[in-house]
Amino acid sequence: MAVLLKIFQLDTAPGEELEVPVGMILLAYRGSIAHGMYTPKEDPNSIDDTDITGFAVGRREHYFGLEEWGSRGTKEFWQGHYDCVWYELRKAFSLLLQGNPNILSALWLRKNSYIYLSDEGRELLAHRHLFVGKHVYNSFAGYASAQMLKMESREPGELREYLGVTYALKQREAHPTDQNLPDDLGDYTDCSAWSTDKLLARYRHFIKKDLNLGYMGDKRKKLVLEHGFDAKNGSHCIRLLRMCKEFLETGAMQVYRTTDAQELLDIKAGRWPLARVKELAEQLFAEIKEVRDRSALPPEPDKAAAQQLLIRLIESYLSHSDEKIMPA
Repeated sequence: MAVLLKIFQLDTAPGEELEVPVGMILLAYRGSIAHGMYTPKEDPNSIDDTDITGFAVGRREHYFGLEEWGSRGTKEFWQGHYDCVWYELRKAFSLLLQGNPNILSALWLRKNSYIYLSDEGRELLAHRHLFVGKHVYNSFAGYASAQMLKMESREPGELREYLGVTYALKQREAHPTDQNLPDDLGDYTDCSAWSTDKLLARYRHFIKKDLNLGYMGDKRKKLVLEHGFDAKNGSHCIRLLRMCKEFLETGAMQVYRTTDAQELLDIKAGRWPLARVKELAEQLFAEIKEVRDRSALPPEPDKAAAQQLLIRLIESYLSHSDEKIMPA
């Protein structure tokens, strides 16, 4: 069961409706919008999506019966302009306690980045201190390291072939997920003489190989070929390391970037050479380790108090779930 909630922001067409699960207690923008680094679609250099996340309480059957909420507590999908990720509340708490950067960020957003908060959602934000601790170092450093690896993991020849395969499939309206032809594909392998079966087989090869190609738009793939590395991954890496350092120093997360937004945008746009990005990343990796060692934060989050909060929020929502499905 789901309901429709109208939201209007950025490149979203007026009147477009977003379908959200019943039981949502927190709905918010994430990614570039939350970071204050969104580039509108009208900009020829835009490679940003409209990313949205949400935490939801399931039905009684999910807690006392056999039903499963989504795929192990998560639902991910595209809906119109929106790239959506929903988390059942127990799954969200599990990730919050691990210090997951993407989930933890949802508790430190600016007011206008929250689309909807129920009473339970507001109570969760009021207790975000329960998830503070030095343990976030491991998650943030791990995510930043993964971005560093992805930054240089795309082989140019494979990218050119992937672009050629997807373009040929789209021309024939045979692409499995997307029929939109790009305005300008740039440098790519000409696969127009290939049979449709061969194109599909090659496309499946790339997806199975998990080259992190499928989630990248054609424009971003072209930029990787132009710059020689994935500059967006580089920007993510630097942002994560700085957010980690700030969190370890203050116990609060600076999701919306104020002092370094333009610098991060310059990195994402490929205005920094790869060597400069790597040099700064190495410096920040060393800094966050030093900050962790002298941080006044507790070693771990308050798991016992977090569990009691989780129980209280679920019981609160279920006690009046018949009265409040979703806001108008």
